[in-house]
Amino acid sequence: MLLGYLFGIPSERRLVQEIQVNLAYRWFLGMGLTEKVIDASTLSQNRRRRFNDSEIYQQIFDNIVEQAIAKGLISGRVLYTDSTHLKANANKGKSRNEQRIVEHSQYIDALNQAINEERELNGKKP
Repeated sequence: MLLGYLFGIPSERRLVQEIQVNLAYRWFLGMGLTEKVIDASTLSQNRRRRFNDSEIYQQIFDNIVEQAIAKGLISGRVLYTDSTHLKANANKGKSRNEQRIVEHSQYIDALNQAINEERELNGKKP
């Protein structure tokens, strides 16, 4: 399912459909053109039963991020978020925009601390 998350595919069933028709997915997975694609229920059962208490998804994600950093594709200096826009009850005359310079290591340390705190709240290892 990690592949689905990376490419914005919402379900195992949809992911399997994409793999069946999209050559790029087959190439990424090292599959031939005539090779049979795994059944969506098998993929789902593996995710829920076999890898449920495993750190494999986190390890794969971390490895992908590390590769992207090593190749210079990402730096961690700018963070973009998707958010809901709410009308604020604020004085526009008192606001100010400022640019802050944050070292890459500070950002990573803060991010790791937030992740570890969240994991501890959910009873998981840091």
